[in-house]
Formats: sequence, C-alpha cells, structure tokens
Amino acid sequence: MYAGLKRFAVSLTTSLAALCAASAFAAQPLTGVYRGEVYSQPNTVNAYSTWLGFDVKMGQGHQAKDSWGNIENPGWQLGAWRTWVKAKAGRRFNYSVAMYPSGQGNLASCAAGAYDQRFKNLASNLVAYELQGTIIRLGWEFSGGWMPWYSGNGQQANFAGCFRRIVTAMRTQQPNAGFEFDWNPNYDISAADLAATYPGDAYVDYIGLDMYDQGWNGAYPIPAGCTGSCALTRWQSVWNSQFGPALTKFKSFAQSHGKRLSVPEWGVNDGATMGGGDDTYYVQQMLAFIFNPTNNVGYHSYFDIQAGDGHHQLSSADNTGGNTFVTEFPNAAAIFKNHYAGLAQPTQWSTTKATVSPATATRGQSFNVTGSVTSPSAQTVVVKYEIRNASTTALVTDRTYTAQAFMAGQTRSYTSAFVIPTSLSAGTYRVDTLVFTADWSQTLLYRNDTTFTAN
Repeated sequence: MYAGLKRFAVSLTTSLAALCAASAFAAQPLTGVYRGEVYSQPNTVNAYSTWLGFDVKMGQGHQAKDSWGNIENPGWQLGAWRTWVKAKAGRRFNYSVAMYPSGQGNLASCAAGAYDQRFKNLASNLVAYELQGTIIRLGWEFSGGWMPWYSGNGQQANFAGCFRRIVTAMRTQQPNAGFEFDWNPNYDISAADLAATYPGDAYVDYIGLDMYDQGWNGAYPIPAGCTGSCALTRWQSVWNSQFGPALTKFKSFAQSHGKRLSVPEWGVNDGATMGGGDDTYYVQQMLAFIFNPTNNVGYHSYFDIQAGDGHHQLSSADNTGGNTFVTEFPNAAAIFKNHYAGLAQPTQWSTTKATVSPATATRGQSFNVTGSVTSPSAQTVVVKYEIRNASTTALVTDRTYTAQAFMAGQTRSYTSAFVIPTSLSAGTYRVDTLVFTADWSQTLLYRNDTTFTAN
C-alpha cells in the first residue's frame, strides 16, 4: 500500500486504443483480495468470497519491514496462511516480501549477495509451512520513495541486481517449490526506469502495477453536489490522463518480454485522500482491462480495506469473518459484484492424493506410488512425482512424465516405482505430485500431503 498522499506526475501520452492490440492470452485471471494483515484470521477472505458470491482463490499478505526475523522466518504469519491455503484445493498465497528491513540494509549489498542466506531461509520456511506455489511480490512498489528499497536516485541497476540475487537464492534453495516472482512498481514509473530496473526475463513471472483511483489533474476531489454527468466527466478525465496511458505502457512492456501482467493492488479511493469517491467508471474500466484476454493479466487483487491513508473497501466483510460492514462506495461495489455474478468460477488442475504400496516401504526395495491428475482444459503438460525426506524436504528421487496431452476434463492415472537407498535413514518420507506447463515455465499444481514410513 502507498504511504501518505502521493502526487503522481503522469506525463504519458500513449493512445488508449492500443489496449485493443491482439496478443496470446492466458486463462481467466486469478482473483485475489487483500483484507488487511489478518494473520490469525485469514477467514476474512472467506467473508469477502461470501459477499462477492465467487470463490476467491488467492489471499494477500505483506511482510513486516522491521527486522530480518520477520523477513526470513515469519512463522507467526505463515502458519495462519497455511491453514487457509490448505483448506481448499486451488488456493494460493500472494506474499509481499521485503528486500531488507528499514534502515538495516541497502540495494548494493543485496546485489552483491550479502543477504542470500536470509532468502534461502525464507524459501525453506515457506516450504515448511506448505506454501509452495506462492506468488512473491519481491520488493513491491519499488518505484515509490516511501519504500526502503526505493529504486530511484541512481539505484536502478542495484535494484535489478538485488532482485536477481534474491530470486536465485530462493530458487536454488527450493528448486521445486513452484514460487512465482512478481516485479511490481507503481503505475507512474517512467518508461526509462521500467527498462533500467527490470532484472531480466529469467527472473520474472509477472509484471505488476499498483493503481488506486487518486487524481492529480485538478478533477479530484469531486465537489459536493457534483453528481451524474458532472462526476462522470471528472472520472473520465482522470482515467484518460493517468490510468489508461499507464495500462497501455505496462501492457506493451509486458508483451515485449513475453510476460503476464498483474494488478496486485487496486481500489477506489475516498475524496479526503484525493480520490474519486464512489467511482463506477474506474471500476468498470479496471475490470474491463483485467478480464480482457488480449491484455494477458495473470491475476489481480482488490485492496478491500479502510486504510489510514485511503478508504477502499467495497465488501461487507468485517474483521471477524462476518459480513456486517457497510461500504461508503455502494455504486462502485454494485458494479464490482455484478461483474462476478456473470463470471464462471475458473476450473483448476486437480489430483488425487497419492497412495504408496506397500504402505510401509523398505529401504533398498521397490514400492509404487499411484495417483491421478485431472485437467480443466485441453493442454499438454509435465507430470512429476517427487520423493522427499519429510523432515528436511531434501529430494530423494523423482519420476517425470513429459509431453502429457490432456483433453478438457480428462483424468489420467500414473504409477511409478521408486526405491529409497539403504544409505538413507529410516523414517518418514513424503510424496509430492506436481504439474508443470510443457515448457516448465509455470507450476500448475503442487500437492504434498502423502507421507509414509520407510523401514
């Protein structure tokens, strides 16, 4: 979230018509929500789903920026999110990860590798809490001067280097965790800084932009009594001068790098903080962009809270998991909710829980792992079984099935024979079932709930 009232000096003039340019598209964007730092009660995300009438599959959380302990080992935070993610198939965690604590690091040191072990620890802790597949917003909103890892003032190259080091450290430590990394400035970043801070295609899964309905061209706040066409004119003015050009800029940049877009934070904004208030036009335009397949948006997350530096909440979700809150943006809320009323719930890849036969394996002797995978669409993928030490998560052995062609709704069964070497200790081991895109670029499914004993 942004800090204080931030004046965005947008000088972009790219035509909004470029939004109509064709491109390859991904599946329906994943819908997420931020409901505050509800570490002990991520069920408030469920209350949001109840209001929306749509099963929201992604919950968002932010790391504290006060200590290394809260960056590399935030167990107090991850435990609650593990419970929420594991409660229903297809759920994911969207995690804003700090590059270093405020006043306790710098981009140059990070780029030189000084913090590598910190992020290896974080990777292992995410896996320990069974949060594989997390989307990591590493150094989020880095183009904002309020962030410790601000990329301005000549730090663009150091920021890119820091991003590369952290991604490499986390992938090296947990190469099969399926983490995805979101490179996420604010929407008003200059085209030059987009290029200078970009760490490279090998380190980025999503190109994200945060964009709230605050206006700086004199149209906001909307005066009392300015309703109907008067308000619409002001809303359109802000959109056409700030938001439309920014979306065009980001879409073009993402397409040039073959990456999916994301909108990790967006929301209406109250007039007291230079917002457009109950802005139906902003919500309509944002949803139209996000769900237009030619824009290749992988996910979006609405910032559904009343923050100290801006009110945004549309839903009736309260902070105890109920639905008693009354929004100050009823018309925008209706537009948002009505969009989802006509939207089909996206289907997900699924798998049965793997079984081990015999149930207790003997080291040095063969045993079988069996399970099935169901595809929501016609697609060719990679299916993989991994055997890991349940306590250390060390990989013991694996089996990969490449070029697996599925029809929509098809279920395919897989049985693989494994042997745990006698050189390894007796104890508890684990089967992980994974599905990747055919080129290994995306993790579609990661299931790790089968444990067994090896004597």
